[in-house]
Amino acid sequence: MKTQKHLARALLCTTLPSSFLFSAQVFADDQAAVENQPLEIIITNGQQTKRPGLSFNQPNTAADRLGLTAMKIPGSIEVVSKEKIAIKGDYSSLSAVTRATGFVSSANAGNGGTSTAVRGFNGHGAVVYTYDGTRLYVGSGTVTFPADTWTIERIEVLRGPGSVINGVGAIGATVNYVPKAPRFGEVESELAVTLGSNDLLRTAYGSSGSINSQLAYRFDAVKHQTNGYVDRADETRDAFAASLLYQANDDLDIKFSVDYANIDAAPYWGTPLVNGQILDSTRRNNYNVSDGLVEYEDLWPRLDVNWRINEYATLSSTTFYMDVNRHWRNVESYDFNSGTGLVDRSFYLEILHDQMQLGNRTDVLFDFKLAEMDNKLDIGAEVNSIEFEHTNNRPYAGTDSVSLNNPVPGTFAQNSTSATSLDFRSDSFQYALFVDDHLQINDQFSVVAGLRRDFIDFDREDFARSNGETAGKISNDQSGTSWRLGVVYRANYSTSLYAQTSHAVDSIQSIISATNPSLKLGEGDQFEVGIKQSLWNKRVQYTLALFDITKNDLLSFDAGNVQHQIGQQSSRGIEFDLFVQATDTLGVDFNIALTDAEFDEFDNGTQNLKGNRPKNIPKHTANLWLNWQAANDWLVSGGARYVGERYSNDTNTVTLPDYLVYDAAIQWAVYDQVGLTLRGRNLTDEKDYVLSSYGNQWVLADGRSAEITLNYNF
Repeated sequence: MKTQKHLARALLCTTLPSSFLFSAQVFADDQAAVENQPLEIIITNGQQTKRPGLSFNQPNTAADRLGLTAMKIPGSIEVVSKEKIAIKGDYSSLSAVTRATGFVSSANAGNGGTSTAVRGFNGHGAVVYTYDGTRLYVGSGTVTFPADTWTIERIEVLRGPGSVINGVGAIGATVNYVPKAPRFGEVESELAVTLGSNDLLRTAYGSSGSINSQLAYRFDAVKHQTNGYVDRADETRDAFAASLLYQANDDLDIKFSVDYANIDAAPYWGTPLVNGQILDSTRRNNYNVSDGLVEYEDLWPRLDVNWRINEYATLSSTTFYMDVNRHWRNVESYDFNSGTGLVDRSFYLEILHDQMQLGNRTDVLFDFKLAEMDNKLDIGAEVNSIEFEHTNNRPYAGTDSVSLNNPVPGTFAQNSTSATSLDFRSDSFQYALFVDDHLQINDQFSVVAGLRRDFIDFDREDFARSNGETAGKISNDQSGTSWRLGVVYRANYSTSLYAQTSHAVDSIQSIISATNPSLKLGEGDQFEVGIKQSLWNKRVQYTLALFDITKNDLLSFDAGNVQHQIGQQSSRGIEFDLFVQATDTLGVDFNIALTDAEFDEFDNGTQNLKGNRPKNIPKHTANLWLNWQAANDWLVSGGARYVGERYSNDTNTVTLPDYLVYDAAIQWAVYDQVGLTLRGRNLTDEKDYVLSSYGNQWVLADGRSAEITLNYNF
């Protein structure tokens, strides 16, 4: 098994230099890429579709609101299309986005099961999530939306600081989930039913089309349920998305949308280490109480207006309301006691979140000539009012012990002696002004520049409780400016070279659950250069980027052991993303990221961690996927994802193992309307497939599994 892993890693790593040699060889044949040259046709879920490639000619709203395609954007962007999601069978947003270049999971039930790390920075404070371009503000570190990829048209990724577009906290990356939208035309519907290991039952339905000449609709619903790989790790996801598009005339359209998700997530908080490793005999054990629960509920109605005022100006406005409820009730900490041979459990913790967000984002895009040069200028404003209530049973009372191999779960009430009550309530008012511009100087050179100013007014009220906590109020007003400046050189139609420098502001604490009013926003700077190229009539497409990021104002202790915002972290690396249509029937997707991240100045109060690597940051990640259209009605696909070793703490004393996971699928288009898919996941039953660490336990991903899906299109 180890030999296979080393061979596979060698294959992934040697693909990078060999791809450059191949690109150099075919470059001479690429006199000019043909814009209308179609990519090859493959099967997805029983239907034929074009190969998505790297989506060079598709606008990316995670990177700007100027409507620029990837070749015109001076930055690292990536699109995970619904075709890629369908082929790889990625049902969760975490599974889909961690196939993007450089992304790695740091997910657990406490952060909504969605936390990731990229470019040397980890967590929801460094990777911003948006839905249809709307920012998801995080309460106490938890993002739980979207619940399922069935409602998603594509996932747009901008790697590197994105604060100019989405405000505070986007120093590592921005991930924008774009939902499926209504379309005019004949009504088309799809039904998918999946059965699989661990009692997986998944039913999904989608439909879209015209109601009349001015109205079109879209409706999607999915129910996903499984008993889980780990004992008592049942999970159920219910989600639906509905939208109605009214096209008043050629210049005005109005869309009303509503999304809803209800998740009973697996109440699994990891498996305890024994002598620094996970025992095979405990891999499926759940050490939580029998009535442990992890519940998320999200409701998101919104209204979008797009008005083409005239040939030079277009107004876009989104008004939205978000209602979020979360509930945890678990024992979360498990430590193996070598003296007794038992697992000591602690942190009997109950938490409830109630969050409401009302906001609007409005901007006007101007398209005009400036000194005979094409110019796009976007000017806008954003405002959000956020109410957040945090209820818990602090302090975390109660400890007990259970068997390592045969834990008797017990109940939450048996050991939790602390009452659950309202801890604090906060009101946050965020508003921002932004401007973004694209100037086409000539056929080869263009400049992109952006500026954003964020303002945050924060008020928090703490409540007196029976556990001795006292009442009090704090407030904090923060502001920060983000900017970027980039240049793109189009050597020819199929080649773009770019350079960009950017400045981002980053919150050291959640802006809606902050505890220290004296902390200011952190700041970060990035410099990036790269190339995007399409060769051989778009059969070869690749991007290459080199980046250097520095983040300042981290919390650190000085020589007198007093905490200040004096810390600094830096990260530099190289990322490569490749698509090759090797033959008419064989396609390859590959990406690799090499990241060198470290603390430049950081003291945790007892140790100077200068030179240490931040937790959950691997030096190497890679993804490989192959699609082979074996016959007109058959698609065979498979691939691997690799994540290098990470540290589970900033002191670099505990190492998470590297892992290599294989997946594969066979799709058969039975006839035009019916398709069957047989899928296998984690084919080698990788034992080191660890999503994240949680205290002294590791959160394990699922073992080997199989499933079959029936798709019916009508």
